[in-house]
Amino acid sequence: MLRRLARRLRCERGDGLIDGLLVFGLVLLVVAVTVQVLLYAHSRSLAVGAAQDGARTGAAGGAGAACANDVLAAGGGATDGLHATSSTSDTTVTVEVAGRPPRVFPVGFALPRVSESATLPVERYSELERRP
Repeated sequence: MLRRLARRLRCERGDGLIDGLLVFGLVLLVVAVTVQVLLYAHSRSLAVGAAQDGARTGAAGGAGAACANDVLAAGGGATDGLHATSSTSDTTVTVEVAGRPPRVFPVGFALPRVSESATLPVERYSELERRP
């Protein structure tokens, strides 16, 4: 009786299926983490571009935050959690884009926030340059 049990326990039939399922799960996990990293990098890149465009528009006398929000709206789903704010002093315009990047899975670890800003000096023209 014990010999039959020992022989059954030594039998490796079906081990290939179990090993394959474990490797498949590991591959899916690696793909999901890779997609999440790429989504984070893409949303951060869009935030940098939006902040720079907003600062450029604000320095020329336009609405910097509105321009940055337009750039974020064109970014699609990668920028749904991001929003832009601007602040202007006498000499500089600063546009900050901040928020949460998209997530592959709604549960799990918390991703770091995306926070990018751009500052440019306010463009000033002499009286002679303002005339057409």
